[in-house]
Amino acid sequence: MTYYKKSEYKLIGFEKSNRKNAMYNGVLERKTDKKIVRVPFGSTEYQNYHDLTGLNLYPHLIHGDDKRRRLYKIRHQKDLKSGYYSAGFFSLNFLW
Repeated sequence: MTYYKKSEYKLIGFEKSNRKNAMYNGVLERKTDKKIVRVPFGSTEYQNYHDLTGLNLYPHLIHGDDKRRRLYKIRHQKDLKSGYYSAGFFSLNFLW
C-alpha cells in the first residue's frame, strides 16, 4: 500500500474511479508543486457501511450493519499509519 504524508499533501476531494472494480479516487494535491495524485479505494464487488465522500454513486452497496462495520475496522486497523493518507485510510474513514 502506498502512503502519502498529510503534511505534504492536501485532500482536494473525491471522484469516480476509472480503475476496474474501484469505487472512488481520493484526489490529493502535493503542497510543494501542486502535483495531483489519485488514490483509488473501495471495491464495487463488496458492500460498505456508508458513503461519506459526498458522491454516493453506489447506494445499492450500502449495508448499514453495525456488527460488520466493527469487524471490518478491527481487521483493517493495521493498514493505517498515523499522519498518512492511503487507500486504507480513505476506505476506513469514508466508507466504513
